[in-house]
Amino acid sequence: MTELHEAQTGNRAGARGGGWAVAAVVTCQLMLMVDGVIVTVALPYIREEFGLSAVGLSWVVSAYALAFAGFLLVSGRLGMMFGPRRVLLAGAAVFVVASAAGGLAPSGELLIAARAVQGIGAALAGPAIMVLLVANTDEGPQRLRGMSWFIIGSSLGSCLGLVAGGVLTVALDWRWVMLINVPVGAAVIVGTVAFVREADRTPGRLDIPGALASAVTMVALVHGLTRAGQEGWGDPLVLGSLALALLALVVLVAVESRAAHPVVPLRLLRGARRAVPYAGMLLVPAMMIGFFTFSVLFLQDVRHFDALEAGLAYLPWGASVIIGARLVPALVTRVGDRGTIVLGIVLGLAGLVAFVLLAADAPLWAGVLLPCFIFGFTAPFFFTPASAAIMAAAEGEDSGAAAGMFQAMQQLGGAIGVATLTAVFTSRSAAGVEPAMETAMLASTAFGLVLLVLALATPAFAGRRPAPVPA
Repeated sequence: MTELHEAQTGNRAGARGGGWAVAAVVTCQLMLMVDGVIVTVALPYIREEFGLSAVGLSWVVSAYALAFAGFLLVSGRLGMMFGPRRVLLAGAAVFVVASAAGGLAPSGELLIAARAVQGIGAALAGPAIMVLLVANTDEGPQRLRGMSWFIIGSSLGSCLGLVAGGVLTVALDWRWVMLINVPVGAAVIVGTVAFVREADRTPGRLDIPGALASAVTMVALVHGLTRAGQEGWGDPLVLGSLALALLALVVLVAVESRAAHPVVPLRLLRGARRAVPYAGMLLVPAMMIGFFTFSVLFLQDVRHFDALEAGLAYLPWGASVIIGARLVPALVTRVGDRGTIVLGIVLGLAGLVAFVLLAADAPLWAGVLLPCFIFGFTAPFFFTPASAAIMAAAEGEDSGAAAGMFQAMQQLGGAIGVATLTAVFTSRSAAGVEPAMETAMLASTAFGLVLLVLALATPAFAGRRPAPVPA
């Protein structure tokens, strides 16, 4: 009777919701992405109040990223066992409580602990967002529009995080970069309860060995890559973390190949058509986040922007994300997934190269704003059709795992991009070769070029065209 009541309640919610259901889950995604970077601008103020060391200050950022990455794969399975809507609500509630605790924290240690709990809440909610988005939209143009809004929420998160962090810290207090999540998270919970329809559950037991192995793999890998960006690839802790990640990955593959209900179904990566979209989820964030990390430093060191001005410089990028997301359904109908993705990658590479060549000396509009605007089309033109391809290839019982792996690849990609570009910058600086920062930014094009080759050479994105929107 309980399950029947939940199904009836969910159907009524779905009937009432429609666009409101998409708005609720997309707002949740935006909140999670914003929180990954919003504290960055406030770090000097946090250091001044709590007297944290450089290592302690880095943990204010890293605690969230590690917890988020570590529990993503596990939470995808939990969502399918207990219901993604229920798990999203639990994750959002944990996130809100942890945000309030962090905003009121009396010490740096408690702030770091709150950030870690925030990451756990984000990991619980993250995979459920994609599953619920699919469950609350129809296959075809409606789903592509929903995916487009999801990409807007994901892609604008970093940009809005930098801007919002600067505004809140300067206008109010650094604690508001945490406290702002309380009303936003409450709105997500209310909207989800009111409008979002529950997706089908897949009963089964949790694969405990797989859950542990996946968590160790993700935490060790993200920690190793993050520390490599700070201390270099020869650091003993970096080598130890990466070795542990490799060992845990071997264990994970061995365990999941025999598990009845695996946390990470290996069939999700079987064949190029399934594997290449996940590779793109790694490569595009590597290109984008690596570039943004160094371009923010470039704008402050070379063009002498303050933190808020640097954040505002990316607003044209945010505008093109929104415009591109609105264009994607019609574009995919006309040229298919592959054509849309190739166009997005080419535009991204063009914008990135233009920024590197022009940002130092050209007028602001030509050297910074226009390249950022061009670069912004990469996110919607790639992520929208690739996300749809990933979720379409995952059968019902695998949808939660697919959504978890989707977001896990993005987290790993960002860490890989920052670590790789930092290594390029460090080696060039140590050798006295200039311009080191521009070279590091230019190196991020390698990730886009690899994806361009994969998109052109494999059948991963071929042949999928949604039906036209009915008149």
